[in-house]
Amino acid sequence: MPNTSPRTSPRTLRALTTAFLVAAAALAGPATASAQPEPAAQPAVSRAAATGFTEVHVWATDVNVRNGASGAPAETCRAYPSRQNCGVVATLSQTTVTAYCQKQGELISDAGYSSRWWTYVEAPNRYWGWVNNVYITGDEHLAHVDDCTF
Repeated sequence: MPNTSPRTSPRTLRALTTAFLVAAAALAGPATASAQPEPAAQPAVSRAAATGFTEVHVWATDVNVRNGASGAPAETCRAYPSRQNCGVVATLSQTTVTAYCQKQGELISDAGYSSRWWTYVEAPNRYWGWVNNVYITGDEHLAHVDDCTF
């Protein structure tokens, strides 16, 4: 007998999965934090409403995730990601993380690569911040990551 149940599109599955994860995180409450600086206020990005989340792989070790403190420093960091504008909120080493978008900022050169593009990622400690694309597998401008609108 053939399966006649309705099919769910990948987009719908992604939205449902995202909504489930957001609800689960809300029920779990805040995680225990280590002695790290208070993360910046994040842009109004609802995972349930957003469709631009994707995964990226950080190939290098001890890569800084950067974001500004709340208020004016956060806005300065968000407007132009750079080592000067954004403090370190986490470090990553050879891992895959969730990315929301990318934008241009300070030119970084390392390991024979250079990039002005920075990707907004969620670190394992749940802080969001910027990682330069030099340290992310792919081209200077990542084709599968949206450009930021903020």
